[in-house]
Amino acid sequence: MLIEFSVSNYRSIHQRQTLSMAAASAYDELLASNTFEVSAGGSLPRLVRSAVLYGPNASGKSTLIAALNFLQELVLRSHQHQAGDALDVVPFKLSPQSRAEDSEFEITFMEGGVRYEYGVRCNAVRVTEEWLFAYPQGRAQKWFHRAWDAEAGKDVYKFSAQFVGGRKRQDWADETLENTLYFSKAVQNKQEQLRLVFDWFKDRLRVVDAPHSLSVGYTMQRCKNAADRQRIVEFMNMADLCIADLRLEESTFAVDQLPKGMPSAVRDQIAKDLDGKKITSVKFVHQDVVTGEGVEFAEEEESDGTRALFAFAGPWLDVTENNRVLVVDELDTSLHPMLVHYLVKRLHLENSKAQLIFTTHDTTLLSQRILRRDQVWFMEKDAQRASKLYPLSDFSPRENEAIERGYLNGRYGGIPFLKDLDFYGV
Repeated sequence: MLIEFSVSNYRSIHQRQTLSMAAASAYDELLASNTFEVSAGGSLPRLVRSAVLYGPNASGKSTLIAALNFLQELVLRSHQHQAGDALDVVPFKLSPQSRAEDSEFEITFMEGGVRYEYGVRCNAVRVTEEWLFAYPQGRAQKWFHRAWDAEAGKDVYKFSAQFVGGRKRQDWADETLENTLYFSKAVQNKQEQLRLVFDWFKDRLRVVDAPHSLSVGYTMQRCKNAADRQRIVEFMNMADLCIADLRLEESTFAVDQLPKGMPSAVRDQIAKDLDGKKITSVKFVHQDVVTGEGVEFAEEEESDGTRALFAFAGPWLDVTENNRVLVVDELDTSLHPMLVHYLVKRLHLENSKAQLIFTTHDTTLLSQRILRRDQVWFMEKDAQRASKLYPLSDFSPRENEAIERGYLNGRYGGIPFLKDLDFYGV
C-alpha cells in the first residue's frame, strides 16, 4: 500500500512535491468504497484506493510518474551497474543552483503490516545519501543511513541495532559502488530482512506509460487458463464489445507476418531471430448475427481500443487480485471515458487494497459520485516554470460542489493557458 511519494529537483520538478494517498478525515463521502483502513485500531490514517492527476500538457504529470519509475528501477537494477555507469537522473535545469544540486526521492508504504520510509539523493555520478526507516509497532527504527563525505572521499554508513547482519553490513557497504544503492546490493547479498521491502518494489508496484504501451503477452498467458479467459472476456464486454470468446493460436513464424513497409534491415534481423520459432496470437470470437456461429477476428482486425483493453485486462486483474499499486500515465488513451469511469468504480468496489494512480484529461471523472474530494490532484507550472503539485482539498470544496465546472472555469488552476489565436491574420 502506497502512503506517499515525494520528489525534488528532478526534470521539471524543482521544490519538493508530494503525492499523498492518505484520506482526509474532514470528508466522509464514499468512505467505505473509496478508502480502506491501513492498520487495526486506526493508528494510521485511512488510504484512498485511487488518485487522479489533472493538468495541461507539459505541466509535469508524466514527470512525477517518471520519478516513481526511476526510483523503482534504481532499487531493482542498480546492483547490476558497473563502475562509471551514469545514473539516468536530470535535475531541474532552469536555475544555476538546481543544476548543481542532487535529485531526491522518498517513498512511504506499508508491507507486511509495517510502515517503511525509504529515500535516496543522487546525481548522474553517484548516490549521495540513502536511508531506510521501519516502524514496527509504530515506533521508528532507522535501519541504515548512508551519506557521501566529500572531504573524506567516501561513503559513511550508520546501522541501527535492529538492522541485522553484524560485520557483513559493512562488507556489503564496501562492495557498493558509487552509482549503486546499498539497499539493492545488500538484498543481492542475501540480507533477508530487506527482502520484504525489496519485494514491494518488485511485486507490488506497477508503473505503466499508457494502456496502449502494454504488451498483450501477459493477458494471452492468462488466457491459457479457462477460468481466467472467461474473466477477461467479461472484463472486455463491460465495454459492450460483444466478444463471445478468445482463442489462442500457435503457428510457426513466417516473414510475411511482419508489417508491410518495415525497413528491410529491421525486417531481415527479425526474420533471422524468429526463423522457425512458434508464435502465439489471439483470435477474438464474435457471433454471426444470423447463424449465431462463432466468427474469428485477428488482432489487427480489431480496433485500437479493443486491442488496448485486451492488453490492459490481464494486468488489471492481476493488480486487483494481488493488492498491487498501479500507476498509469494517460489512462484514457484509447479507452472511452465511460470505460475509464467503470474501471475506477470497479476498483473502488473490489473490496481489495489495490490502488490506482493515473493521469487524465477526462474531466467527466470530476464527480463526487465517483471520486472523493481528497482523490483529485492538479499539476501546473509556477512563475519559475517549475512543476507544482497540489490537491483539490487546498480549495476547501463544498460537498456536492460542481468540481468539473469549477476546474474548466479555472478555479483550481491546472488548465492550459491559451493565447488568443488569429486564424485569419486580422
